[in-house]
Amino acid sequence: MNGLNISVTMTRPSSSARHSPPPPERGRPREFDIDEVTQAASQVFWEQGYNATSIETLCQSTGLFRASLYSAFGDKHGLLVAAFDHYAQGAVARLKERLEADLPPRETLRNALLYYTQVAAKLSGRYGCFITNAAIELLPADEALRPHIESTLRRIALHLAAAVVRGQQTGDFNTTLDEQAVSMFLLCVIQGMRVLGKIDTQEQELVSIVDMTMRVLV
Repeated sequence: MNGLNISVTMTRPSSSARHSPPPPERGRPREFDIDEVTQAASQVFWEQGYNATSIETLCQSTGLFRASLYSAFGDKHGLLVAAFDHYAQGAVARLKERLEADLPPRETLRNALLYYTQVAAKLSGRYGCFITNAAIELLPADEALRPHIESTLRRIALHLAAAVVRGQQTGDFNTTLDEQAVSMFLLCVIQGMRVLGKIDTQEQELVSIVDMTMRVLV
């Protein structure tokens, strides 16, 4: 099957077992859609957290039998890492697209920040951000997941810094501001709004945070 290396040791069957039918294969075939599985798993980890999520819940949500899950991802933590990367890739790509919209830099950045006020204020916003949740729950102890979280936050900060530079070049933002420092400030604002969304904060309260943030940049 595609993507699966199998090592088989052949033994000569006894005469009594030579014509016995092979045992039925357990587990879902390996040809499952990896994106569908990691998407389903990321939803569960996002809503419940890592430690509160059981293998049984993951099998139910992904449609995989336990043996297939272990074969594909190694263990529960391996699936977590794959699910995190899937979630993070989408989150970073969506932010990049919003920040590079064909609009004045100030408007582009404000719209990108307003998106998080809308997400945080919705019912799904009560779960917060999977990236932030994973960092709070599992770091600093989880050394395997750490580089994935750090890389994701670094990419987000880089896109934010590029947006700040574009705004400085057009005169929208204060040119004396250090774009790297501002990008980390904006990253804190975004993640902070996602956390506030977990405590039933109203959207207008989050919008006021965005308005204050934008005033800092001019």
